[in-house]
Amino acid sequence: MTDTQKKMQAGKNKILLFRLLENQGEEAAKLVFQTEHTFSYSRELERIITKDGSLINVGGLESEVAIEAIQAMDDPVANMLRQSVIHGQKLELWEVTVDEELKTADNKFPAIYAQGYLDSWEDPASAEENAAISANFTVELEPQFGEATLTEEQQAAVQYAFQDTKAEAPVEG
Repeated sequence: MTDTQKKMQAGKNKILLFRLLENQGEEAAKLVFQTEHTFSYSRELERIITKDGSLINVGGLESEVAIEAIQAMDDPVANMLRQSVIHGQKLELWEVTVDEELKTADNKFPAIYAQGYLDSWEDPASAEENAAISANFTVELEPQFGEATLTEEQQAAVQYAFQDTKAEAPVEG
């Protein structure tokens, strides 16, 4: 593929899924109405001046995820995340790129996985806007890059997943 054929990646295709680390027997869940998140990586670089020139001492990697969403009424994931801050509970986080063009042959999507803690949670409520959520996830150790499987329910939670025109049999519960 040449540079002119490369496609831009849409931010709306990157979603966050969460789970309490202690609940690894359960499926991860999506925080509804996500509007924006930023996965950031940084290192402290210490410049050491010598008579021969500058040297750089490289510090450890620090990663965090800033999260913004519109509050949904009775969203169990938002409630779980808020409680994780209050109780200091460790979380798992996945950033999954839900793009059919990037889906693997075994139905997996590119993903980043991290464990850590929410170090802040805010519920701003402006008179002129929707009630919002603002949170910050601090990553412990280094994020891992790989592929994630999404359940049918998780894929259905992503807006505008393609549906065929063919009628589907209703799922019996």
